[in-house]
Amino acid sequence: MDLSKIPLMAAIKDRMQWLNRNQTVLAKNIANSDTPGYKPQALAAQDFSALVDSTSASRTAGPRSVGLRATQAGHFAGAGDGSDGLRVVDAPVTEVAPDGNAVDLEEQLLAVAQNQMDHGMMVELYRKQVGFLRSALRGSNGN
Repeated sequence: MDLSKIPLMAAIKDRMQWLNRNQTVLAKNIANSDTPGYKPQALAAQDFSALVDSTSASRTAGPRSVGLRATQAGHFAGAGDGSDGLRVVDAPVTEVAPDGNAVDLEEQLLAVAQNQMDHGMMVELYRKQVGFLRSALRGSNGN
């Protein structure tokens, strides 16, 4: 059974890929927190709730593809590194050190913690969905 054909499972997979890539971007920012002139980067935001809403609506309306919606100009201009379609953009800068470094280490560490919580939530959602599928496949008598 190919779980990626189930819209919610595909959405969970996409979200987990985004979170993985986001962790890489955040780690790069933290690693460069002492690099003179370094400007932090961020991954273009992904609206998971809208993706879930659209996949939920597709169950009642019949087959429907999930569309993309640009929230800022340039979101679909191309991939950040050309491999996964996720776009890396310049992060908002709150303060700049005298050496030109704009990484706010505290802000980056908070973002890593949030990313970790979101990933844990996606793993748990995935586990629950697989459990529901197993339960449905076993049937009502538990065989």
